[in-house]
Amino acid sequence: MIRVKAPARICLFGDHQDYLNLPVIAASIDRYIYIEAQQNRQEVLNFNLSDLKITRQIDLIPTQVEKGDYLCSTLSVLHVNHITLGSGYDIKIHSEIPVNAGVSSSSALIVAFIRFILKATETKASDLQIANWAHQAEVEFFNEPGGIMDHYSSALGGLRLIEPETRYTEAFVNPHNDLLLAHSGLSKSTLGVLGKAKEYALEAVATVKQYEPQFSLKLAEAEDIQRLGSKLSAQLFPYYEAAIENHLLTKEAIRIYQQATSNELTLTHLEQLIERHQYYLDTAIKNTPELMRIQMNEAKNAGAQAVKVMGSGGGGCFIILAPKENHPEIIKAVLHHKAKFVEPIKITSH
Repeated sequence: MIRVKAPARICLFGDHQDYLNLPVIAASIDRYIYIEAQQNRQEVLNFNLSDLKITRQIDLIPTQVEKGDYLCSTLSVLHVNHITLGSGYDIKIHSEIPVNAGVSSSSALIVAFIRFILKATETKASDLQIANWAHQAEVEFFNEPGGIMDHYSSALGGLRLIEPETRYTEAFVNPHNDLLLAHSGLSKSTLGVLGKAKEYALEAVATVKQYEPQFSLKLAEAEDIQRLGSKLSAQLFPYYEAAIENHLLTKEAIRIYQQATSNELTLTHLEQLIERHQYYLDTAIKNTPELMRIQMNEAKNAGAQAVKVMGSGGGGCFIILAPKENHPEIIKAVLHHKAKFVEPIKITSH
């Protein structure tokens, strides 16, 4: 019997940034996808996804991969890298991670599936290699707009900086001990929100570069927002503004985390930055539906210090940073406004 697992992730800074090759700060949390596999006498993989009440059968080497079939794309990516299962397995998949909710259930599934295949084939690979294969299987294989944050967070674990352009990553000491994860009760369209935001942000940058060819989002400063933003249409400007503002916020957060000091002043500063990050995600990228906005405001009224939508937004989950003594009132207030659940979470170690 082979048993493996992979965690969900939350993003504290940098949502809608990694696909622009800008840094993000994300963390794995104590919600997992579990895989349990027993070798069978067939040349196929028999899957039982108990939470979704789905069973399916897949060839060891898929000949055709449908869009969004991450199990088959994972098998294909590893096969290209000369890693192929030599026999069939009966595979049970159980998940604590809400699906399509902004906490990377699909990435965790792929990371866990890769870990199973590596164990079954007795193949050694670093966590970093696993993260890169997972990104290939979910994003590059289907030419989707996502970045590397989800795969690096799940495969490497902990609270960490992730630099998409160089694929540099650095683990931070975790100062966040009192977190809640809330599910708004709204379903989301990840690719729709991601695709639109990426398209408009890249179009904005391309337009600005027509006037200033050396322009770089990574080097942009606050004064560049109005100085060059005046060249943009009303449709593109908010995405340009959000890209720069959120990058500047993330750079400030990196500086604080790298100091590795955990005190009330540090936490307050980080929470203020998270609140500003959410402000731009909501007002510029418009990824926070009205019901989520109401739930977030109720959380703050009940004692939360900061709230932030997870993933691409448009529904799904958000995190709440609040003193533990305020959790009961916050949970009550958010559930009163149709949230699916609100529960304590912990950032896991790397």
